[in-house]
Amino acid sequence: MNLEKASYAEIDLGALAHNLSYVQQLAGQDKQIIASIKANAYGHDVLLVAKALQEIGVDALATGSLDEARLLRTQGITLPILLFAFSTPRLTVQAAIEGYIPTLTNLEAATTVANALKKPAAFYLKVDVGLGRLGEPINTARHFVEEVVNLPNLRVDGIYTHVPFAQTSKSDWAERKLQSFDRFITDLGNAGYTFPLTQAMASCCLLAGFLDQSSAVCVGHALYGLSPFESDSGEGINHLKPVMKSVKSKLIHIAHHAKGSDIAVGGLYGLERAHTVGVLPVGMAHGFCRPPGKDIPVLVRGQKCRVLSVSLEHTTIDLSGIDGADTGDSVTLLGRDAEEIITLATLADAWGIQPLEVLMRLSGKFSVRTAETQAS
Repeated sequence: MNLEKASYAEIDLGALAHNLSYVQQLAGQDKQIIASIKANAYGHDVLLVAKALQEIGVDALATGSLDEARLLRTQGITLPILLFAFSTPRLTVQAAIEGYIPTLTNLEAATTVANALKKPAAFYLKVDVGLGRLGEPINTARHFVEEVVNLPNLRVDGIYTHVPFAQTSKSDWAERKLQSFDRFITDLGNAGYTFPLTQAMASCCLLAGFLDQSSAVCVGHALYGLSPFESDSGEGINHLKPVMKSVKSKLIHIAHHAKGSDIAVGGLYGLERAHTVGVLPVGMAHGFCRPPGKDIPVLVRGQKCRVLSVSLEHTTIDLSGIDGADTGDSVTLLGRDAEEIITLATLADAWGIQPLEVLMRLSGKFSVRTAETQAS
């Protein structure tokens, strides 16, 4: 058994294509699609996802990492790459020189960048309609735009904002913010300021059925089959398919302990009955954990097995009752095995976090293969 390949995550590119098609259906065929691939494509492997999206067809990619953008360019990704506000003016200049599209969020930074450039480069401007994180506040954004377009070497190719809401009860707030951005862009146009791209809606707005006047949407959650809401309810969510198909490992050791054996793993000490335990090469270093006071299962031969303990690099499971278990057997940490399934929601509930946070814990910790690779 090759231990280097004992543990891996499997992503379903067919599900990615399905979700993108659904997003385009919701947005309308006239909308450009900017695919958010930040944070290692939401934990799914940025290179595999970017290659698939380029082949399927999106208008641009967006990330907050210059390193990710550079990786994609070296690996044949030719799509425009938008960089969300990510760093200092110096690195923003460097990103522009290298051909990416950085974001400018305030006049001070824009002025610094303009003065440092030797020739024109493309930029997007970000406006804050109410999130309160990044971007020029909408009440001063008109002045921001007017000043930036007159700075040397700054070619403003787009203006965007972000209108997220995790609680469906806040949808009215989000719709008002979309409308305020629409009015802002209309007022700019009436004053003679037009731009190739405008964008406000993300996954939550699309799935809520909102419409706006911008020329593009930027989606992340929905692409990966994730709900942007605190609850997974809603017709739009039900149409999505999870792109993270499974996370699997293998049994690397099995031990049989007779009744009365005094072993410490999982707090068993002095076994009242015989136990068979198995060990996986997955631990806290891989983002896996066993929350205090809660049992989480893994799947072996289509059956649930209780996790006894998780150490830095190993997980020990209870194989008692699993007939014929042997070293090299597949163990499912996430995904389906026969009739049993462990979902992102299963792990999220056990760990007391959101499903996206589960993906972030596991991101980059496992080799990644596609469903097609696994099938072959």
